[in-house]
Amino acid sequence: MNFLKKWFFRWSFIDIPVFGIGLALMIYYFNGLEGAKSEAVFMESIVPNIGTELLGVWLSVRIIESVLRGRQKRSRLRAQLIDNMNYLVTLIRGIAPHFEQQTIDHLSSELKWFEEMKDYRISGTSEQTIELINEVTRKYAQAANEASKINPLRDEINDLFLFNPLMLENPLIKELHDIYRRQNYTRIIVKRIDSRIKRYREKMADLDLSSELRKEEETILKIEEYSAILKVYIAITLDAEAAVVEARAAVLNREYNF
Repeated sequence: MNFLKKWFFRWSFIDIPVFGIGLALMIYYFNGLEGAKSEAVFMESIVPNIGTELLGVWLSVRIIESVLRGRQKRSRLRAQLIDNMNYLVTLIRGIAPHFEQQTIDHLSSELKWFEEMKDYRISGTSEQTIELINEVTRKYAQAANEASKINPLRDEINDLFLFNPLMLENPLIKELHDIYRRQNYTRIIVKRIDSRIKRYREKMADLDLSSELRKEEETILKIEEYSAILKVYIAITLDAEAAVVEARAAVLNREYNF
């Protein structure tokens, strides 16, 4: 039943008129012949010709259909690859500045699934394109690894500020704290944190380390570590997005895939 439905919607508008016209012409031709001559013509001429034509048409249709289906499959796989890579970009952009573990885990699971499906979806792509796609997954795996380090470190820094509120009486620490707490623009925050730490060290260079200053120093070291991880994370994500652009262009480029 399904076969008949598919045939009706796909081929009936061609098959019925062609078959009807062909049958009508054959009937008209045989009606114009006399006696046994019509049977001889039918057996010696019409039957071989019809058989040859049918075989030729069948082969042509199958070859064309196979080529078209292969191209459609590769086009579909390319589109899926590009959608997957675009989704990875969306996920990585959603991680900063909050670095929620749920979002990081989502990226990691998406990367795992992407790796599982990659062998199927790279069908018909060149070795150069496959290497570019592998570079994308490597970069995003590195980004997820670096992102997972940030929240635990933030918790330690927040605890230091929470349990040592007197540190905030130092205007330099207070300014650094305020900048650290503004987590809306990650790349800008890194530059500002580094500049405030540099200023703090210049101001405190000649002072003896009291217990309070030791807590400040411990906090500064943690924030420096936090800033260093952010720098690595930012560099990796920039490289990852560049890798996605290059891989996406290669996947779309038929020159490298056919």
